Amino acid sequence: MNKQPRAFTSAILELFSEEITTRSGTLIDTIQDDTRLFARSVMPGVREVQPGDKLQGGVALRATESEVWLHPYVFRQVCRNGAIMAHALRSQHLTDLDLQDFWDFESVLREAIQACCADEVFATSVREFRSATEVQADLALNLLSLLSRSGLQNTSGLLGQIMDQFFREPAQTRFGLTNAVTAVARDTRDPDTRWRLEELGGAIAASIKPTPPSLNPGMKKARRQFVSIA
Repeated sequence: MNKQPRAFTSAILELFSEEITTRSGTLIDTIQDDTRLFARSVMPGVREVQPGDKLQGGVALRATESEVWLHPYVFRQVCRNGAIMAHALRSQHLTDLDLQDFWDFESVLREAIQACCADEVFATSVREFRSATEVQADLALNLLSLLSRSGLQNTSGLLGQIMDQFFREPAQTRFGLTNAVTAVARDTRDPDTRWRLEELGGAIAASIKPTPPSLNPGMKKARRQFVSIA
């Protein structure tokens, strides 16, 4: 590929923005440096997870000079927290992009964005969040282990921050734990840590346990693997 890393991620962002705005969506967060891009968007439709507590669906994107991750995204309006649903079937992980011309995979990227925007994808996420409001959080699942499995360490007291937030939640349910994790993510300055916390929040809402991403660099498309924690 001829593009330099920042030029490549800028091209990805332009394409992402075009696809989102075409569907009347909005980019709500963009972080870009010389080698990485993080972007989150929401669609106009809303659904209630519980009375007065509204969710918006959207798409989260992460890109480097050689890889792109696309996942459905859920934004909770009342506290402006977001969860990345990396376990969703419509998630895509495109690799080895530095070995291709941008135009060779543009259509694949557009299709992946469109798939994450589908109404049924958001409906599935809402069902997972509603289910999470009805289940008490089992802290015996070992939150520290979940952090580690998500590629996070207990740096900067993440575990303590999450636990403090969790016990301020009105109900100690799986939904409350999801909100605690994503609230800490919202206030986290490091974009990679924030992304991984939002992935963990989405996994907890769906009652699944993340496992480390595949390390096989030869895979053209891969999804992060998950197992149930129900």
